[in-house]
Amino acid sequence: MDTTQTVRAYHERTKHRLDAYAKGPQYLDWDQQPNPFRRFAGADVVELPLEEKGGIAALLQLSLGLSAWKQYGPDRWALRCNPSSGNLHPTEGYVIANGIDGLGDGVYHYAPHEHALELRGTLAPTDAPPQLLLGLSSIAWREAWKYGERAFRYVQLDAGHALGAIRYAAAALGLQVELLPVTDTEIAALLELDRGDDFTGAEAEHPDMLLRIHTGPTAPFRLPTITQWHGKANALGGLPKHNWSIIDEITTATVSTRRGVLHTPIRINFNPRKRSPSLVGY
Repeated sequence: MDTTQTVRAYHERTKHRLDAYAKGPQYLDWDQQPNPFRRFAGADVVELPLEEKGGIAALLQLSLGLSAWKQYGPDRWALRCNPSSGNLHPTEGYVIANGIDGLGDGVYHYAPHEHALELRGTLAPTDAPPQLLLGLSSIAWREAWKYGERAFRYVQLDAGHALGAIRYAAAALGLQVELLPVTDTEIAALLELDRGDDFTGAEAEHPDMLLRIHTGPTAPFRLPTITQWHGKANALGGLPKHNWSIIDEITTATVSTRRGVLHTPIRINFNPRKRSPSLVGY
């Protein structure tokens, strides 16, 4: 079966129908719900200020950060700025910074619970102009716990939600967002998602997209070089009682191996702020 056939077969199989729902657990096993917060043990942590009016901290807080806490009886859970199906949040965010004032050159994982960055990779020294990238990845198990075989659908939906939230937050800060034409293989290498030893016993993350953040004309895009890696992913918990192998099949079938086209930055006009003072060089 070729890629197109695999995709069509997945969508056909995971449709809800008048006489039956798509295959799923049909119940919520609360004892096995995966942890909504990924952390990387052993990675240096950079705490971000909540009160910052502009820059990376504000961009992350207004797009992928926590917006509120709710409580019902003994149960307490977080809400985030980016919408998510079932509030399950399969999307993880990464910052790739080079030449950015106040932040060492590196690849960082964003930890929304702590509003902090975890250093995952150190970048090689370069004389290239400053560059700020955001990478997104997904953990399908967070959705499969509730939605079964349809989880891949919601993973894609939530990746789009995250992109939209980033674009609106960027516009409010006077920034622009470009969706870069890179392959999934390149994103996985840059975000270090392909380092199996870093995910031993932990749920895999799959690459979604790579974005460039800026305030105006930019130099040609370049992928940075990583010289050292840091941290081990935590296991999110929950032992799947069902085997949703079709999610692995559709994930593999939709891996992009060819570069696409550069997307022109989308402007969202609602009286955006002046340029962020924390993005030096843009």
